[in-house]
Amino acid sequence: MRYAGNVNQRQRESVARYLYDLSKIVFATAVVGNLVAWENFNVINLVLGGITVWVFLKWGLSLDEEKR
Repeated sequence: MRYAGNVNQRQRESVARYLYDLSKIVFATAVVGNLVAWENFNVINLVLGGITVWVFLKWGLSLDEEKR
């Protein structure tokens, strides 16, 4: 098992891009999808989706900043 700090630059960039993409997918499905389907609007889905987007985005940004 490899230590998480032992990844190279390319792997770190790859994971950061993956987390950015995950945040976009969650945003599109949980936040925008919830707003578009107004009849089935659910505040819990909106809030949890927003929090999840924020977590993935911050995680990706932190990995991206570590390489600099």
